Amino acid sequence: MEKTQKGVSVMQTTSSRPLTFTLIADLHYFENSLGAQGEAYEARSLTDQKCIAETGAIIESAFAQIAADTEPGLILIAGDMTFNGEAESHRVIKQKLDALRKAGKTIYMITGNHDGGHEAYAFSGAERFDVEGTRREDLQEIYFEYMTKHAIAIYKEGICYAAKLGPGVRLLGINYDLGPGNSGVEAYMEWITGQIADAKASGDLILGMMHVPLLPGSPILSLVGDAKIANWEHIATELADAGMPLILTGHMHMQSVNKLETPNGNFIYDVCTGSLVGGPCAIRKIEIDEDWRMKITSSTVTDFGWDKNGMTAEEYFVWRFERKVANEIFSMLEKRKLIAKLARGITLGTVARLLLFRADASLKEKKLLDVAIELVRNIFYGDQPYTKGTPEYAYVMKMLRRLRLPVRIAEKKLAAKSELFRDIPALAASLIGKETKIDYNAVIDLKTGTAEEI
Repeated sequence: MEKTQKGVSVMQTTSSRPLTFTLIADLHYFENSLGAQGEAYEARSLTDQKCIAETGAIIESAFAQIAADTEPGLILIAGDMTFNGEAESHRVIKQKLDALRKAGKTIYMITGNHDGGHEAYAFSGAERFDVEGTRREDLQEIYFEYMTKHAIAIYKEGICYAAKLGPGVRLLGINYDLGPGNSGVEAYMEWITGQIADAKASGDLILGMMHVPLLPGSPILSLVGDAKIANWEHIATELADAGMPLILTGHMHMQSVNKLETPNGNFIYDVCTGSLVGGPCAIRKIEIDEDWRMKITSSTVTDFGWDKNGMTAEEYFVWRFERKVANEIFSMLEKRKLIAKLARGITLGTVARLLLFRADASLKEKKLLDVAIELVRNIFYGDQPYTKGTPEYAYVMKMLRRLRLPVRIAEKKLAAKSELFRDIPALAASLIGKETKIDYNAVIDLKTGTAEEI
């Protein structure tokens, strides 16, 4: 055996051929025959980053792309199969999975928070009406073929299982209900760490897959309740120290690759994948070789059969995302009409003149609202581009220096709630730019924990 993370022994896989698989998340399929039209639908659609009525067309195109790539015979899906757990949506999306399986693909999946236990509904005219939903306890039976049928171990109290993906590599499908307040969490973690120990004893690499992220996709998201599992630092440390170097997640509809290092010198990476049916729309291809070097490459749905008003698929996803953010901003400013009016028209050049600093010529005509929306989108799309040396980075730092008094007051007040706010310029820099861009394409050594962009 070979020593890797401190206290964790591993062995090379038994095959010289890399394990290759496709990774997707958050399909959110909605069966349009239930009702996806009218004023109620349009109002709901305005608030959503992901598509709804378009999901059938997007998934059809995505599955065709996946089926055409014959190299990965394996597909992993990180949960949220349906819009909101509609029984008919589950029935139809399972048929689509069955078609992929008959085309020669092996599929392993987990379920997510939108797959059961919610109020299921559809739309017609000005009405939103209830439709038949799905109980969480029924999901294991519905997706038996793609979860526990070929499992080597099953945790009966949750939709959780272990499976062999190939020689020397195991998958641990984990229910996301981990943390304080969830009954049976101690027994559940004991089962999980027992599965990791069993994999180690066999010299196998073990990968986790869970719907909700283990690690926040961005520092600021550590403050958002459902952006990561409860008690995430403790659980991530426990998994890393037990010997799990990687977990695959979804839920946040964002592209991110993040790493936690433990005090014991161990690590775990969280590879979060964007929704298949909204921006960022992502299809990841992952290869893991016998030395546990993992190569990640990401692509997107190139087109789908829908009236996109002359836009490409990528432009359509960006348009939907930015429309949602703009609507949320103006909803917050609804009672501040003057501020809302100014926000629509004020430029970066005007702000710079008011604060007495010089803006780069390339930024002067950009509207503050458009830039704010872009910065939010960049957090979710990943590989944020505005690092030191870019005009955008310089602009933000100059603005914060001109506002240093209110910034210092904010730091003192907010630092009591979170250490993130102890240095607001550093927090801002982390939100607008990433020095190492590994959210889409990367090589990660799952023995040493090093990562490089490709």
